[in-house]
Amino acid sequence: MFPLVPPPCSAHHGRSARHHGGMLERVAALLAHPRRDHLDALVTEAAVKAALRTEGHPVAGFGLWALRRRARRQDPLERLLRQPRDWTWLAFAPCSPHDLPAGDASLLARVAGGLHGVTFLQWALTPAALTFTAWPLRVTTLRGEATFIPGSPRLERVVPLPDKPTRMDVTRWPGVPPGDLLGVLVESYYVEHLAVAEPGAFTNVDVLAFDGTRPVVVEVKRRTREEAAQDRTLALTTTQAGTLHHLQKAGCEVHFALLVVPPGARAPEDWLTEGRWRAGAATLRPGWGEALLDVWGEVPAPTLDALRAARQEAAGRPASDAPASTAHRQEDGRSTRKARREVPRLSPPRATLSEAPPSPPPPRRLTSFSREYAFLSVWAPVTVRLGGRTYGSVGTAFLAARTLDEGARAQLAEMEHGPDALRVARRASIRPDWDRLRPTVAREVLRVAYRNERARQLVATLPLLLADGAVLDQALVGVQGRAGLQALEALRGHLAEQEAHATGDRCLSCAFAVRSAWPGFVRCAHPSGPPATLGCVGKAAVQGPRGSGTGVLVPVTTPGGPAFRPVSEEPARRS
Repeated sequence: MFPLVPPPCSAHHGRSARHHGGMLERVAALLAHPRRDHLDALVTEAAVKAALRTEGHPVAGFGLWALRRRARRQDPLERLLRQPRDWTWLAFAPCSPHDLPAGDASLLARVAGGLHGVTFLQWALTPAALTFTAWPLRVTTLRGEATFIPGSPRLERVVPLPDKPTRMDVTRWPGVPPGDLLGVLVESYYVEHLAVAEPGAFTNVDVLAFDGTRPVVVEVKRRTREEAAQDRTLALTTTQAGTLHHLQKAGCEVHFALLVVPPGARAPEDWLTEGRWRAGAATLRPGWGEALLDVWGEVPAPTLDALRAARQEAAGRPASDAPASTAHRQEDGRSTRKARREVPRLSPPRATLSEAPPSPPPPRRLTSFSREYAFLSVWAPVTVRLGGRTYGSVGTAFLAARTLDEGARAQLAEMEHGPDALRVARRASIRPDWDRLRPTVAREVLRVAYRNERARQLVATLPLLLADGAVLDQALVGVQGRAGLQALEALRGHLAEQEAHATGDRCLSCAFAVRSAWPGFVRCAHPSGPPATLGCVGKAAVQGPRGSGTGVLVPVTTPGGPAFRPVSEEPARRS
């Protein structure tokens, strides 16, 4: 039996180091290949936490995550009216809510009281499995103090741990307790694989602390920049901006701490010694509605006093010198007419809109696999031959591979409707190695399903982003949800490159093409910038992600325009 309630949390920190033991590499194996940049962020977050503790501010020992459950909602009015209910919040700890340290319990109650849909997720590790138990939370006020009342616990999931661990060099992250590393891996696995959150529709709260009167949230960023570019704004995703907005409305004081690192500093230990801390605030880009992080002056350390002083200094300058945040102005809640007149609402643009160079729009999102895109559905009719049997759809073939029951497989081979297939799959036993085989089976089923004309149809969906992340049943995770979208986009990118190579005059074969983070796209690195790209390929160009693969992206199958230069004339950069 797995423990429903593990030992109480450490009095010093919620993610107790004793829980990690030799489990760190076993849990990392659940994620297959944990993204190192996500773990690298723990170094700067640990530095901010240490600075706050030095000031005497207790820091939360539990993890807090925000998820946008209806990120595909398109109607602006619907998004506005239902936004609070579109967000759910997950608090993670390796103990029950009853066993949280008093400081953590008080802080969680203060934050959860102003948020919608907070669930406490207790996790426990044994040598054999990772167990999640869900506790609903209800917040009330007793004697003037916020307190939460946990509901009845529900065993959420028992995840067997892989036998083969993923080797991790924990010395790369100095100053980060092993318990914190373990906690982040556990939380990431739940959010990405069990909660089945859509790509880009979830984020964690970097640093949560208490200053004695109210909760404090610090969003921590790190960027590698030359000296001349240190003041350049940063883009915030819709999820990041919305998360901080809801936390601010819940009564939290929100700050930003940016560590600007010189290009030569590559190891995490060098970032803290060679980098410089800057303060900042969220703002809106005039005319665009895009959330940006305005970078303010340098601070000696990421302490709360220093961040508050930077905010006050920025608010006291003329509008042309220091913009103030619209999302987080008047943090003490005493907004006045005079203050609103003196503090500018929007950051002054670096250039007027007429002077700004043209840039492509973000790609459109394909949020429903219906009508002309119904062929992308897991229940779309297609012949899939697997294991000696022929199935009528991706969904039935995938469900058949999920079990070793030959009777269930025979029934699924005759099924045409999704609900009937799901009923058969639920009654059938799951093969013991399914968690390990699921990604491979999903890729193989999709590869068989998208051939010939269906392959051409799939490639023709470029440059749309596949964003129908709905999961009809947990049994379909792998061909639906985030994992399914990633597998389908990877297949689309592979097929698109094959088509582009066969033609030879597509953007994939251009000397200015650079590999992108998005399958099926290349980044245009033309020396004249986005205007040259737009002049070459027109509406085919889209704005890429802000991180890896940033810049103007073009589908690999886009015909070369006036600026096209074959690779044979100048070696392409493939980085």
